[in-house]
Amino acid sequence: MFDLNFFKNILYPGSSKFPNSRSGEYDQLFTEGLTMGTLYIGRQGTGKTTALARHLVEYFKAFPDRAVFVLDWSGSITDGILSLLSHDNLLLKRIIYDEMGHPEWTIPLPEFSSHYGSYEEHVQRLSNNLAKLSPELVRDAPFLAGLGLREIAPQIFRLLTSVTNEYGETWQATEAKKLIVDKSLIRQVAITYGHKVPQVKYFIEKVFMEWSDSERELRCFALLALLGAIETPEIRARIGYYRPGWTPKEAIQNGYMVIVNGVRLINQKNTQHYLFTQVYSLIMNEINKRIPGDPKDRPVALVMDEVYSLLSIPGMAEEVGMLSPLYRSRKLELYIVLQALSQLALTLRQQIWSIGNLVSFAVSNFEEAYELAQQIFAYRPDTVKLSPKTDTQQPMLEADRGQYLRIANDIQRMQHRECIMRRYVSEKVLDRHTLWVRKTKDVSTSDVNLPELKEMLLKQRGVRVRDALEEMNKRDLPIIQRTSQKATPPHL
Repeated sequence: MFDLNFFKNILYPGSSKFPNSRSGEYDQLFTEGLTMGTLYIGRQGTGKTTALARHLVEYFKAFPDRAVFVLDWSGSITDGILSLLSHDNLLLKRIIYDEMGHPEWTIPLPEFSSHYGSYEEHVQRLSNNLAKLSPELVRDAPFLAGLGLREIAPQIFRLLTSVTNEYGETWQATEAKKLIVDKSLIRQVAITYGHKVPQVKYFIEKVFMEWSDSERELRCFALLALLGAIETPEIRARIGYYRPGWTPKEAIQNGYMVIVNGVRLINQKNTQHYLFTQVYSLIMNEINKRIPGDPKDRPVALVMDEVYSLLSIPGMAEEVGMLSPLYRSRKLELYIVLQALSQLALTLRQQIWSIGNLVSFAVSNFEEAYELAQQIFAYRPDTVKLSPKTDTQQPMLEADRGQYLRIANDIQRMQHRECIMRRYVSEKVLDRHTLWVRKTKDVSTSDVNLPELKEMLLKQRGVRVRDALEEMNKRDLPIIQRTSQKATPPHL
């Protein structure tokens, strides 16, 4: 039996094997439509990561005034981007490389810093992050875990930010556990620094200290458990050092690409979830400061490459699902990268189709291929399944299920680097045709020692882990004692 699509593609090169689509030489997204959000999906080995890395590098070159944030769970897109940029020294100067969990070097990213803005904003940001990372605890034990994360945590964090030295350095989240478990320490901190936060001083003295030891332990159990994720030396150095190695504001102002690589923490899920949530929340805190529709704001790209802490944890996934439709006016360009829809939390799975641009490579699950077919292609009621055999007969039309089954089969069996694309020309205009790309654009890779390049980039803004820990160890009870003595009038 003849394959009509084969002859169709020979006679009409612009045609496609998919209905209501046209073929393209290579995968290209419209710049004006990127604020609609973009979803890349495809199983391992289909070429999606290389295609996205190439797209981001081209975007980064074309728009030197726009920031790009890449949150990379597995390290694969990091390698792709750095390989493409390895011999371009001008572009490498605009790269901030952040490898979480490196045993010798760390890019500090404290929870509280004057470089971020208001301390209170970040007290509430951290408290909300902890609650979102443990939705089951908050839901199932609202008067214990819920109260600890919603009420006690902000008070502890406010007290931490009130403890400053002569350089304006505050205590960090790494000291929170010490305050909670050491009654004499928290009492002395409240006495010495409580004048800066009188409502916190009242809470500590009249509420927190009045609980019995067992009650206080129960109410703070969830908070202490979540803070346990930052107790390894490498992470303590990152979270506890006083000066941030980079800030979202700096990256946006200077058009930097910030690559956050979490590959070293794949076996430390709780820590990885905490750190990716922190980075994401810092970026969004800066985006939230924008006035919707301000023409002076430049677009900002945010790439989430299989970041499970943001995509599979219900509390975070719900927020991610609202980004694309709600943040267009703030010029946020969201990219989500998946191997399968099953990687998404249910809340995000229901919201994912609000993303405008869709780039699909071959997927393994047939049900997901069928769902993709329904989302990308419109049903055509005039599609003929069987032609009439006589002049008096009517053609047999293909039902919607039959059409989508055929498309799903084709999606599931696409070849390496073959993809289909639903694209927005602008925020208002959807491309009338789906684009079928037989083979994504070739990339020229060069031999480069990636570990050496990564370490060079890491050292540009990094601090040695041992140096950071040594600096942090100076924050101890003697600091408070000296401050207290200094503040005591001589006649007393």
